[in-house]
Amino acid sequence: MNRLTSSLAAVFLLFQISISAQSYTAPAHSMAEWLTDRYLILGEGESQIHPELKPFSRKDIAGLAVSAFKNAAESNRRDNRNFQYLWNENNEFLPDTLMETEVSESNDPFQSSESATSNLAEIHSFYKKNDHPLFGIFYKTPANFFEVNVPGFRLKVNPMLNVAFGKSQDEKGILFANQRGLEIRGDVDGKAWFYTNVLETQTKFPDYVNGFIKKYNAVPGNGLFKNFDSKLFNTENAYDFANAQANVGFNVSKHIGVELGHGRHNIGNGYRSLFLSDFSNNYFYLKLNTRVWKFHYQNLFMELTPSAFKPATGDSILAKKYAAIHYLNYQITPRLAIGFFEATVFNRSENFELQYLNPVILYRTVEQAIGSPDNVLIGLDWRYNFLKQFQFYGQILLDEFDFNFIFKSKQRGYWGNKNGVQTGLKYINALGIKHLDLQFEFNQVRPYTYSHSDTLNSFTHYRQPLAHPMGANFREIVGILRYQPIHRLTLQGRFLFSKYGEDEAAKNWGASPLLDNEINRQDYDNKISQGIMATQTILAAEMNWQLYHNLFLDFRILMRDKDSKSDGLDLKTSVFGAGIRMNIWNQNLDF
Repeated sequence: MNRLTSSLAAVFLLFQISISAQSYTAPAHSMAEWLTDRYLILGEGESQIHPELKPFSRKDIAGLAVSAFKNAAESNRRDNRNFQYLWNENNEFLPDTLMETEVSESNDPFQSSESATSNLAEIHSFYKKNDHPLFGIFYKTPANFFEVNVPGFRLKVNPMLNVAFGKSQDEKGILFANQRGLEIRGDVDGKAWFYTNVLETQTKFPDYVNGFIKKYNAVPGNGLFKNFDSKLFNTENAYDFANAQANVGFNVSKHIGVELGHGRHNIGNGYRSLFLSDFSNNYFYLKLNTRVWKFHYQNLFMELTPSAFKPATGDSILAKKYAAIHYLNYQITPRLAIGFFEATVFNRSENFELQYLNPVILYRTVEQAIGSPDNVLIGLDWRYNFLKQFQFYGQILLDEFDFNFIFKSKQRGYWGNKNGVQTGLKYINALGIKHLDLQFEFNQVRPYTYSHSDTLNSFTHYRQPLAHPMGANFREIVGILRYQPIHRLTLQGRFLFSKYGEDEAAKNWGASPLLDNEINRQDYDNKISQGIMATQTILAAEMNWQLYHNLFLDFRILMRDKDSKSDGLDLKTSVFGAGIRMNIWNQNLDF
């Protein structure tokens, strides 16, 4: 047992005293996450949620859905169905008084006309049960395949499935995804809670994703993989891999919680994050959450790996590195919030630097005190909701900063001024059209950001960026449209345009965080998109029809056009696909 494991175990055991119930989180990129963000901008419900910190607590989502329903100025059938979806999805956290009278599927309180409004008096209960469970055992409630609700113990079990097929005009054979898994969550005595899922995947990606895998020896969002040849589809260049998430948590007190697990996190309000995203593989972590007054303070202590390679023969442990991250969000008013982010990535021959376990110290001061070569990043973000329709948000990231080279020196474009900027706007019920949501976002990251002289200390995991999937040396514009014309149907369109520079074989232009920024770099006159300049346009459209709770019929179109100054790097991709999906929420591969 190394020092990290023993140290975290001691801290974890210490936090098991004086505990009470704590909530597990909803899946990232899920419908529940989208609806929650929507209701927070509309400002009709009261909630302790700070939306910068994802994934969201299921308990918080349930509370927001009840509060938003009670306070809604008006609601139509789509609104009511969305509220019911959130209540079904998180029914274990509905207030006990609301569960005394149960509503069956046949006794549906939301059969009013589209223009009708509802109030709390029309709803006998938020808790819903099926009249005729499958074999009297399964699907007793709409959202859960199997569940146990007895004094001192609650359990929810759900299958995970994604079967999809597609065709690329520029590639032979059929694209496909075959994903099967199981998801389990629950709590014991209302004090300890747990969550786990395991997902097995065989898939063939479009050509640009295959290029990423060959370049970085890693499947986006996953870890180790093996090649998979499908006799059924007579195809090559397919992959087989498994992934799992698991965590267990407790509440230290009313305001402080602790979680030990294996998973991913996201910090920010944007489609992208310049601080921490869930693009890379899962990692082992200890998380401390402190929510008091207008503050939400989160500490993450993470065990990462700088490599995705494993020897072909024999057993060996992948190299390790570590990260300590803290983020403080201050909700000045219900509409206005600012946040401070700080992270450090380091390696100590498989030992954690114990001084970084201090949850309230600035990591830069620790780095200077111990004379370390660690990689420290800091950032500031903001969020402002206004007119109950708009959210203005953004992030500023500083990796390194030298004032003299910006304002005093005649030599501009110093490589060490590594930073990133994000700004965006969300527009709910746009143009007066109910359930039409728009989002616009701009991202910019200067060359060499996230990289380090010790490549082990780059802001990466499994050779994948921990923040923006494009790494550094780019500008990007994002536009997203999401429309729910009826409660079962969701339409989404995405437009992404980026201008960026790629590294050359013998020249480090600052695009990849994996490269040593002390070697083959350009010290001055660095500009965004330097190197092998390219532009990239992505157009994507999706239609999702909800057949049953979290069971979707999907149709997708994606067109990607990369135009590089080096003609050999040009690549056009067109993909058309369809599939059926249950309890799976894959991230979009928009890079």
